[in-house]
Amino acid sequence: MVMKQFSHWLVREEDEGQIVWLLLNRPDKRNAFNDEVVEELGHFLDGLRSNPNIRVLVISSALDDMFTAGADMEIFFKAYEGDVYSEAVEISKRVQSVFSKLERMPFPVISAVKGINLTAGLEMSMCCDIIVAADNARFGQVETKYGIIPGGGGTQRLIRLVGPLKARELIYTCDIIGAEEALRIGLANMIVPLSDIEASVNELCRRIIANSRDAIARSKALIDKAIYVNQEGFAGENEGFGEVFASGEPMERLSAFMSSRKKKKSR
Repeated sequence: MVMKQFSHWLVREEDEGQIVWLLLNRPDKRNAFNDEVVEELGHFLDGLRSNPNIRVLVISSALDDMFTAGADMEIFFKAYEGDVYSEAVEISKRVQSVFSKLERMPFPVISAVKGINLTAGLEMSMCCDIIVAADNARFGQVETKYGIIPGGGGTQRLIRLVGPLKARELIYTCDIIGAEEALRIGLANMIVPLSDIEASVNELCRRIIANSRDAIARSKALIDKAIYVNQEGFAGENEGFGEVFASGEPMERLSAFMSSRKKKKSR
């Protein structure tokens, strides 16, 4: 077993490097995505793509109770320091670009979800081929609560997994659902006990790598072609993300949220 470390990600190799685990590790910020988290993920994926030894990539968390709380609020507040619309559009484009790299990896990618998985984290999981949920996993696309829209591909990918009616419900209500509901609606492939998730996912990976690398890669590429990808939809998400920020409402809602969190901590 080999361990490597970025600033916010841990890397672990299993089965002589055929299985690679990438673990989000930013505990002081509840594994929230900031620019550096996204940038490191992009660099890691670029390096991984050309490695002929890798058969399966697993994306998970170093924490048992927190996959990720979503996007770091600091990213959003920084958008208001310049041209708000342009800054917000660029945030959406950067995240979409890296998540699209993940979606297009030439080998299977598994998301092993432990604990809370919100906004950007859920958007990342939806780029994976298989989602395994620990029994404590919870999922939510909660951006509209803060006057924002999903900006990392959520409006485009959620509908593919759960259908338009359920996608609208989750985005409009900001409901956070448990593992059982995620499994029922098609947002997870399976549920395993938290204590067994790593062993269960490694066993799944070994069932995959027992089969033909080339046949799986070709099947993945063909399955991807069968999924309708509307580039106008992703571009529209960029623009919509910028427009809601330019309205000023997210600043009001985010500021109110941060203020309420500070009051709770001070009690």
